[in-house]
Parts: sequence; structure tokens; C-alpha cells
Amino acid sequence: MFLSTGLLADISRLGSDPPPRLVMEMVFSGAIAVAYVLVARRPRWLPVLVILHIGLSMAMTRFAGPRTAPLTGMALVARIHADTNGVAVALVTSFVLLSNFVQREGTRYIRAHTEIRLAADIHRLLVPAISRRIGGFEFQGVSLASGDVGGDLIDLVESDSGWIGYVADVSGHGVGSGLLMGMVKSAARAQLRLAQPLDRLLTSLNDVLLDLKKPEMYVTFAGLQFDRTSGLQFAIAGHHPILHYRSASSSIEELSLPQLPIAMFPDRAYVASAVRCEPGDLFVILTDGLTEVFDRHDREFGLDGVKALLREQATAPLDRLQAALVDAVRRHGPQNDDQTLLLIRAVV
Repeated sequence: MFLSTGLLADISRLGSDPPPRLVMEMVFSGAIAVAYVLVARRPRWLPVLVILHIGLSMAMTRFAGPRTAPLTGMALVARIHADTNGVAVALVTSFVLLSNFVQREGTRYIRAHTEIRLAADIHRLLVPAISRRIGGFEFQGVSLASGDVGGDLIDLVESDSGWIGYVADVSGHGVGSGLLMGMVKSAARAQLRLAQPLDRLLTSLNDVLLDLKKPEMYVTFAGLQFDRTSGLQFAIAGHHPILHYRSASSSIEELSLPQLPIAMFPDRAYVASAVRCEPGDLFVILTDGLTEVFDRHDREFGLDGVKALLREQATAPLDRLQAALVDAVRRHGPQNDDQTLLLIRAVV
């Protein structure tokens, strides 16, 4: 497209450029235009390109040879015809190439956009918001992906003997993490149909997922399980601690177990631990996407920010508490990772 600039300049100078110089003008004008298009994506290099442009222009003026006197008569007519035809050929060729490029890239974009939209729809089906009550417990949860597809998982499964609520966080985010997240939920649901306790669930997930993911990927996990016979248990695997707000004392405890994330090493045996709760107690399970949010002064929201809000609104309805926590995090700083939250309150 910009090769024609050199030809148009030759027309304005009435053919005074010798053929070698004309070719150099055409190549230079086309190449420098491409350079500006490429540098537009990286503006910090623009001053360098401007200096280079000026330098090359001066060098070409010096080494390209002198211009001749303007052409006249039939020689001028022949040169203008040649330049005009060259401009036409350059513009038609560039239009054809540009049309093919737009069509090819447009097809790729539509295909990729359609696949991502389908993946996002599947993600919404796999990670729906939670708002339920099972027996003497209330549940409220949400997972907010940082992109079209997230790698966080929130799930609540009811059984004849009780329930299990958990949050899992696949390393990274995007389509790859979303695919592994779907595998985690499928494998967990398959195990939970057998009424597996938490420790066996984590051990089974580790064995199943180890061969289904890239070597650098892993899954952190935090969950609570209630069984009418054995009571309430929790398990942590490389995840943030579960926050336990005790209503009687208005205190907040961190429930944690020193265990590696799932799918890092083979032959791992995971454990769970019992926890006591009273009516009014609240459990908060969340991912680091909520805590690792920084303001413009590089201050982290952190678990301390979550605890401060809990102390103020721990007795509020769960939907209001969830909205307050998400809003506080958003006001603190921009979202850079998937954000998932599960609230569990003992009401009886």
C-alpha cells in the first residue's frame, strides 16, 4: 500500500528521480510505514523509530544519487503513465492482501470467540452460585472468574448422612485451568456418590488427577463435611485456612492443616480434622483471588481485611455478608485472579 508513496512523490517531482533512486524511495516508504504500524503496539519504541526515520532519510538523500532535471514532453507522459499504473497495481494488490488477511483473521477470531463463549457457558454450569439450607446449616457462595473461564471451583453436595461444601483452586486461570477444574468436579462428584470422607476424597482426587494435567499444574482445596454420626470435619490441601467465626466469643480462628496441594506428587495420604461449632458460628472458605488484591499503594487486602469485615458483619444474612465482602475487595483494588467465596453458618 505504501510503496505507492514513492511513485506519487515521483509524479510530483515530474520524474526527476532516476530509476535506482525511485526504487529506493518506494522500498523505504513502504518499509517505514510497516515499521510505524508495528511500533504502534509498543509506543515506548516510537522515539527510537522517529530518530531512525530521520537518519535513514538523510542517508538515502546522501547515497541515493542526485536527481535529474524534470522530464518534459513524451518522456514525462511515459513516466507519469508508468507511475500511475504502478500506484494502481500497488493499491489493488494491497487491497487483495488486506482482504484475505481480514477474512482469515476474522474467521480465526470468530472461531476462537465461539469456543471461548462455549467454555464460559460450561463454566457457569459447572460453578453456579450457591444459596441453600441443609438441616441446621445455611450456605451462600459465588465464584467470579477473572476472565471468560475460571479455574476456581465451588461445590455443595448433599448426601443421606449430611453434606460436604468445598472450594478448589486450580493453579493459573483461563481455559486450561477451567478444563482441569471441570475434571476436579467430575472426579469429586464420582467419589462423593460413594459417601467418601474428606481424607479419602482428597487422596482419591490426588491419584486420579495426577495423570490428567500438565506437570506444573496443581489444585488447592479447602472443605467442610458434616456427618450426623461423626459431626463436622475440615480438610485443607495447600489452600488458605478456613476462617471460623465463633458466635459465643465473637472471635475468629484459622483452621489449617499442613498438607500439599492435590496432584503435585503421587502416593500422598491426606487427613481431615474434627471441628466443633455452635449455633451462630460461621465458616468462611475463600480463594487467594479475594485476599491477594492490592490497592494503588501496593497494600494487600489479605486475610486481615476479611477478618475485619467479619467482625463487623458476621451476624448479617449470608447474602448481605457475601455482597459486602465482594464489594470491599473490589473497592480495595482491581481483580487479577478468580475470586471464590463459600459461607457456611450453623443455625441450629
